[in-house]
Amino acid sequence: MWLIIVIYAGLIILLVGMTYKFMFRLKPRSLEFTKQYSLAHGEIDEAFLDLDWKEWEFDSPHGYVLKGQYLRGKEDAPAALFVHGIIWTRYGMAKYMRPFIEQGWNVAAFDLAGHGESAAPGRFYSSYGFYEKFDVQAGVKELHSLFPEAPLYGLFGESLGAASALEYAPLAGSAASRGVDFVVADCPFSSAWDELMEHYRMAHVPNFIAWPAAHVSRWLVRFLHGFDIEEASPKKAVMQTDMPILFTHGMEDRDVPTIMSVRMASARMANNVGMTELVLIPGATHAKGILTDKARWLSGVMTFVERVRCEKEAVQNSGQKGV
Repeated sequence: MWLIIVIYAGLIILLVGMTYKFMFRLKPRSLEFTKQYSLAHGEIDEAFLDLDWKEWEFDSPHGYVLKGQYLRGKEDAPAALFVHGIIWTRYGMAKYMRPFIEQGWNVAAFDLAGHGESAAPGRFYSSYGFYEKFDVQAGVKELHSLFPEAPLYGLFGESLGAASALEYAPLAGSAASRGVDFVVADCPFSSAWDELMEHYRMAHVPNFIAWPAAHVSRWLVRFLHGFDIEEASPKKAVMQTDMPILFTHGMEDRDVPTIMSVRMASARMANNVGMTELVLIPGATHAKGILTDKARWLSGVMTFVERVRCEKEAVQNSGQKGV
């Protein structure tokens, strides 16, 4: 009996250790590595690098400096902030930025804490949007400083960046004074807890081991890093704001299941929370939607952005008539 208990406890401890390592101690790739990867895989080219990029940095509310780059487009064009995924850098957002750069948009991207050039002592881990949402909030504020005359402000995120953007959305304010006018979330997870349990399921971890290991992991993260993985929750955040949100997701995503975006979008639509659209990309794996079917991805996004623009203009015009 005691042997069984010891083995059971040992399996739980082993799983907790593996969980912590793979969720919170992943080693981010360097800025140079991600640049070379993007070049090798055709996400960027030398012409993209030769554009008139300006270096950019701003302070995080957590006390470190976040670094990135921006590019000025047409003076009267929209402005957008792009936020990358876990262990990657701002170069991972180039594939999303390119079509908007071609249309003359003003664009900016930064490295999340502990990624790329954004050194953050003690923060070489992801909080799955819990802390990152405040850095996104600071980035949005700086976006306005860079492009104060933009008629429309957008926020694009991929994976962790998408989850962080969604968790930021309730902080963006009301429609009349929102920090951004819309969010495009590509392959976001619905919560850190959901992501953890999904990976246990895919690894065929029995529930009688997975559940206690998940709760011990939750306690460990709360103790070490001060947040609850159940509160790193885009699915809660998207129900707390009427921010226009477009979810995009590859239908062959095995890292973040497609159903997570489907459920978040469906919950908003069912409750009439705000303008919500969903674009699913057949055949696309994680964060590869725009690369798998650029026409479908871009058509869905641009149709959505046009809806947001028209609605914003209608609100502004009605407000002027009422004065």
